[in-house]
Amino acid sequence: MRIDVVAEGLGFIEGPVCLSDERIAVTSISHGCVYLLNPEGTTERIITGGGPNGLAVGPDDTLFVAQNGGVFGGSGPAEAGVQVIRDGAVEYLATGMGAPNDLVFGPDGRLWVTDTRGQVDFFNPDDSLRGWVWALDPESGSCEVILDSGPVFLNGLGFSPDGTRLMVTSTCEAALYAYDVNTWARETLCQFDNGWPDGMTVGHDGNAWVALTGGDRLDLVSATGDVVGRAAVGEGALPTNVCFGAAEHELYVTASRHEALVRITLPDSE
Repeated sequence: MRIDVVAEGLGFIEGPVCLSDERIAVTSISHGCVYLLNPEGTTERIITGGGPNGLAVGPDDTLFVAQNGGVFGGSGPAEAGVQVIRDGAVEYLATGMGAPNDLVFGPDGRLWVTDTRGQVDFFNPDDSLRGWVWALDPESGSCEVILDSGPVFLNGLGFSPDGTRLMVTSTCEAALYAYDVNTWARETLCQFDNGWPDGMTVGHDGNAWVALTGGDRLDLVSATGDVVGRAAVGEGALPTNVCFGAAEHELYVTASRHEALVRITLPDSE
């Protein structure tokens, strides 16, 4: 496995997503912006304000931002909701949320959003502030609350390749849960050791790479919940999220405490 630093000095970053031209977009919660990074090191900055958290990319590289409203160390206050970036212009797609954390396109074509609902005391979480999951129409912005009693500090999310299960991480509970999208029955897919799960990405094989902040690593979790691989990011890195590059043998990881985006090349591809 090889680790390369793509860019540094980005602040406390999240995201990331790979664009059609192989640039990587990341959010900077502390800088209140989205950075667009290419392999040559050129950086473009788009101001969102507040605390931009998760990212999803749509057609024509339209970017959708989970705007947490400035909590979690944001650059300042902003209205919480989902922002959309088209041709460098930032607009709100939906508001009226608590503190959107991450988002992904679902099998129904809608944006699915985890909402932690506010500033969470990580060590003494308020059990009454259960996490929410929203589904949004990416054109009209119309919203539907899908889950209103999810785990406290609901965080990353992803769908199984067949679209039958929604997987979410609970940072406080150090767990990866899977919901049946027909019944919304929940099972504990994985309980993590020595690390708190944050963002995640699901491969075509159904295995999920999960960023473990306190563990400074990624865990590869199979569809059955077994940890089948690990990738160390670096001591003190505090990885918050991960995405595939143009190919699934490349992972891009937001090492937030290092304020850096790093690229991991998996060993079977070298």
